[in-house]
Amino acid sequence: MKYSLERPKFQVYTTEEMVEALRAAANHYKLRRFSRREFDEVSTTCKGSAILNRFGTWQAALDATGLTLKEEKKTTVFITNEQLFSEMERIWSELGHRPSHDEWVSLNPKYSYSTYKARFNGWVNACKAFIEFVTGEGVIETEQEESNPTEKPNKEKVEIRKRSVSDKLRYQVLARDKFKCVLCGRSPANEPGVKLHIDHIHPFSKGGKNELENLRSVCNHCNWGKGSDIEKMP
Repeated sequence: MKYSLERPKFQVYTTEEMVEALRAAANHYKLRRFSRREFDEVSTTCKGSAILNRFGTWQAALDATGLTLKEEKKTTVFITNEQLFSEMERIWSELGHRPSHDEWVSLNPKYSYSTYKARFNGWVNACKAFIEFVTGEGVIETEQEESNPTEKPNKEKVEIRKRSVSDKLRYQVLARDKFKCVLCGRSPANEPGVKLHIDHIHPFSKGGKNELENLRSVCNHCNWGKGSDIEKMP
């Protein structure tokens, strides 16, 4: 084999060939507006990247076809925070640390990175909300009373509350609850994969205390389902 620094040249398509490829894709999708990804799925000639290089924007490329394409009607399905947190727990546990954008995408998540950013106004905020949901850790902010009515309120953090259940207290809760979920009865002893959380009956985020009477052992699934709801115990 002869080694050379030269690389083979990519096939160059004419504008007419690209337009024909776009029209073929449009017919495949029954004259519905389609994305670059959808174009790549059905195109047997050029790729969407070549189309973009030629026309500058995807919309300009679609306009070049001269076709009137219908907008796709998307069905809106509301995804709950519990569903988002459940998927984040799966990926976070698999990695063993907070996932980055590339790590998230590489693990084939149920929900996109952008879904979390849009819901929580940023990825880091989404991760903070997940920790708050699972552990109950958070920061309470209050406003100081105004000594001078003309002064603006001074908002500052006056109390930092951490869940921080001690190992001793955690063991007392688990032992009292027989090392199983008090809501569904599942236990790591007979179901591999079950994780027990120490849950606040009166949510920590709503003033619940780290006291034995306010703590119980629940599995991860029951804990996600409860969220921060206040439960009245019989």
